[in-house]
Amino acid sequence: MTTGEGGGRTPDPGPRAPLSVVITARNEEEQLPGALESVVGWADEIVVVLDPRTRDRSGELARAAGARVLEHPFVSSGAQCNWGLEQAVNGWVLVLDADERVTPTLRSAIEEALTRPVHQAYALRRTNFAFGRGMRFGDWGRDWVVRLLDCERARFEERSVHGAVHAGSVGRLRGELLHDTLRSLDQYLPKVHDYALRGAADLVAAGRRASVSRAVAHAEWRFVRGLFLRLGILDGPAGWAVAVLLAHGTFLKWLAAWDLQRHSGSGVAPGVGGGRSPVPGPRSPGSDPAGTSG
Repeated sequence: MTTGEGGGRTPDPGPRAPLSVVITARNEEEQLPGALESVVGWADEIVVVLDPRTRDRSGELARAAGARVLEHPFVSSGAQCNWGLEQAVNGWVLVLDADERVTPTLRSAIEEALTRPVHQAYALRRTNFAFGRGMRFGDWGRDWVVRLLDCERARFEERSVHGAVHAGSVGRLRGELLHDTLRSLDQYLPKVHDYALRGAADLVAAGRRASVSRAVAHAEWRFVRGLFLRLGILDGPAGWAVAVLLAHGTFLKWLAAWDLQRHSGSGVAPGVGGGRSPVPGPRSPGSDPAGTSG
């Protein structure tokens, strides 16, 4: 029993539903320990799903932390997460990226929600960090991602860059999920290019017509929206940098879509160094950390 308002007694909420945490990773030995530390000793099970192309110590570090480590070929982030959901032993699953951290306040909110769940999935407020600063404004200042799921009734969309979750009802939880996504240009630019190519494949699959002029227009709009309409300028130099990088990613996405449509007869896209490579597949649960949604 607990004491309620006015000195009355209210029943204890009781134990929460068992929780599994699924973390997807590839070559994340630097970031993975922080994600694991934020859930070890709290989650009932931790499953780390590694891309078989991993060549660093990610698996070793995960096992040392008590996680169950599995390998699964990567097709898309949504597909990888859905496969992880199927491996979890518990009905409720929290899905994380290796560069995300669960805060104590968010853990408490999840505990409360799983004591008496009323939704099939829950969205978490994610704070994105750029060059060490948490973004409060701009396109990254209003980031909600659906990551807590009843895996019997909710699933990730596998063919979407943004990886929407299909669920009958979605609630929101207090607390923050910390996302250290932009640590340096060297680390972040490959992510921008990867998301742009996958987003371009989605545009082509959806029948969206692209052109160089549309690429410029969408990039300009993304920059103005993020920096001025959504007040990203208030985040200082990091806010400017994020606005430029997101506009850059948007331009590359639409330009790549135009390029793919030029080669649609052959079904392949130009590869690096003048060769040809298969058209990349779509990707990614959560929101749009590389900023190609414009």
